[in-house]
Amino acid sequence: MVALGVLIFAHELGHFIVAKLSGVGVLKFSLGFGKKLVGWKVGETEYLISALPLGGYVKMIGENGDEEGGELSEADKARSFSNQPVYKRLAIVFAGPLFNIILALVLSYIVLVTGEPTPVAKVAEVAHGTPAESAGFMPGDIVSAVDGEPVNFWIQVSSYLAENPGKDVRFEVERGEEKVDLPVTAPAEGGMRALGLYGSAVVAAVKVGSPADLAGIKMDDRIVSVDGTRVGVWEDMAAIARANPGRKLAFVIERGGVMNEMDITPVAMDDPENPGQTVGMIGVIRGADQMNIAHGPGEAVGLSLQRTYRMTDMILGFLGKIVRGEEKASNVGGPIAIVQISERQAKRGFAEFVTFMALLSVNLGVINLMPIPILDGGVLFFLLLEAVMGKPLSMRKREIAQQVGLFLLISLMIFVFGMDIARWFGLVENWR
Repeated sequence: MVALGVLIFAHELGHFIVAKLSGVGVLKFSLGFGKKLVGWKVGETEYLISALPLGGYVKMIGENGDEEGGELSEADKARSFSNQPVYKRLAIVFAGPLFNIILALVLSYIVLVTGEPTPVAKVAEVAHGTPAESAGFMPGDIVSAVDGEPVNFWIQVSSYLAENPGKDVRFEVERGEEKVDLPVTAPAEGGMRALGLYGSAVVAAVKVGSPADLAGIKMDDRIVSVDGTRVGVWEDMAAIARANPGRKLAFVIERGGVMNEMDITPVAMDDPENPGQTVGMIGVIRGADQMNIAHGPGEAVGLSLQRTYRMTDMILGFLGKIVRGEEKASNVGGPIAIVQISERQAKRGFAEFVTFMALLSVNLGVINLMPIPILDGGVLFFLLLEAVMGKPLSMRKREIAQQVGLFLLISLMIFVFGMDIARWFGLVENWR
């Protein structure tokens, strides 16, 4: 809940600061809704922590055209939200989502300058029948250069392949004490996967509520064997799990040099690559040997902008798929899912937790810009209408719009809570 509280605070702080700078009086600044748990007053503003931690609000003088207890005084009218020029009201409303984007930029910057675990360019697997196998790559090879350019991490290799599709590329790898040149043609698309190279086969993450989670598999575990079959590479394990949906399998896991045995039954799911076919999945994510990498203060500015842009684009793309019916309802999460994933990311480390917070912050900003009347996006829409028409919509029309918006918002909350609960009890599948 700490992560969610920080994001809500940043959002409401945006409204608060710009309202103050615009000369608008602020009566309340609340984290949460409903009954007041803690409160204190500074000047005219009461600061609150309320019982329902699902949002927050900033209550401004004259926000609804008048004030509780009667008409506003002449002094308060000049400081009321509703009497401000349209551009000031637009700025106050837009500041909430904007501060969420700014928070994401700051969080991304912190991760980039302090360092984050990055997969090292060490080959753990070479897929059969691929260009990498034909070129002579072997498990254990460490890629040290591509076309003479030194590299340390897979992200550097992946970026180079993406920039040079179909080009003949010379890899330099360290194999024990010797250096080996391996020429290969970069795939036209698909990057390292199409090339046939994979990183280390450690478990990077375990999906909450999955068979692996229930069995006790943890991050950094290494899967040694499945049902007596030695697992040499990650794809071997995945192939066995996929071929045995609903069948209990005996796993041997190495954790800190100690072998552990556990039974795991892969859950039956639709094959995302072959619709109509059922496969087994245990709910683990492939990991990699990693090294902490930090960027300089100047370089991190540009990288944080790029990362926040990618997050925004990803969220908009996901929302588009939801609208078009290309994403399943089970991929939608609410507050319970946020808490679960936050706890998991916190266990993985500082960088993972802060990066997840940045993604959540962008998500909160984008969602609040949706044109639903009760959200910031709906208010912005009506203010833009007012700017075009030269006058605000009638109070009656605004009340009807707010009622519709409230209904939609409550429906959405019921839906996401329902999905969280259904996922908790295994009634719907977890995220792949």
